[in-house]
Amino acid sequence: MRDTPRPHYRRLPYAMQGLSWLGQILHGLRHPPRLEIIEDWSIELHGLLIVIPAGFITDGASIPRVLWWLISPFGPLLEGAILHDFGYQYGYLLARYDAATPYNLESLAWRDLWPPLFATTIPVFLRRDRQFFDELLRYVTIELNGATLQAKAAYVALRPFGGLVWAGYRQKGPHALNTNSLGLPSVRS
Repeated sequence: MRDTPRPHYRRLPYAMQGLSWLGQILHGLRHPPRLEIIEDWSIELHGLLIVIPAGFITDGASIPRVLWWLISPFGPLLEGAILHDFGYQYGYLLARYDAATPYNLESLAWRDLWPPLFATTIPVFLRRDRQFFDELLRYVTIELNGATLQAKAAYVALRPFGGLVWAGYRQKGPHALNTNSLGLPSVRS
């Protein structure tokens, strides 16, 4: 896993045209910087080649701004945060489809329901709980970057505070926070 290439991304601009100086300050505090993945990024997990498609938008690790001097949202947590954000938003990850791999029936059914969306991929880890995706962030951060302190701190913070975001996505779908950048369906409650 340590040989995994880093994701390629661009930082999205803020939309602050026409805001007063106070409005710009408040906008900056309320809206964290966001990154757009600009080419498909792959990482091997549990024998599957997981793919985060180009166009996916993330805010990195959701670290409160007052702590950015200590833990950067775009530092060693970034790769784990991208997978985590995708899992929270959609309720699954995407794997490169391989006809020789035995997938579960629900993954195959989802692929058959939306063939244009899942042309070369298949949804995997469907219906895993939020703890799975929280632990995934921790695992990937440690495996890729060796950042055990940051990974454990992020995991500890996610356990009590990630539930509201997870619940919003499960109840309202991937549009819950206006972030369905890929137009994919999501697992709902």
